[in-house]
Amino acid sequence: MARPKLSEDNRRSINFTVRLTPAELRKLEELARLCGKAPGSLMRERFFKGKFPEPKMPKIDSSTYYELKKIGVNLNQLARKANANIMPTRILSLIAVLQRQQESIIKLLLDDSQSENW
Repeated sequence: MARPKLSEDNRRSINFTVRLTPAELRKLEELARLCGKAPGSLMRERFFKGKFPEPKMPKIDSSTYYELKKIGVNLNQLARKANANIMPTRILSLIAVLQRQQESIIKLLLDDSQSENW
């Protein structure tokens, strides 16, 4: 199936040249990569809509974020009980579970950051 033809008004047929320094080009390419867009699309969106598109979060970061969020909620609940002088009987086991989760997340993040450098 062929691609539908665009009307003359919707066709991007006009070139517009922008001069950038090498540092500006690197920054534009990095922003485009983070947003998952082509540099030209990123510039058009910024220019005509007045904002950058939301950066895409890599899969490991989103899953890690949610896991850290769960750990934070658990720690907040434990801190609230501790401040009210209510100590759950399973406090030590809960803290041990949270510590293991934290260690596994840190190891995952360190392994991932080292693999990007190679």
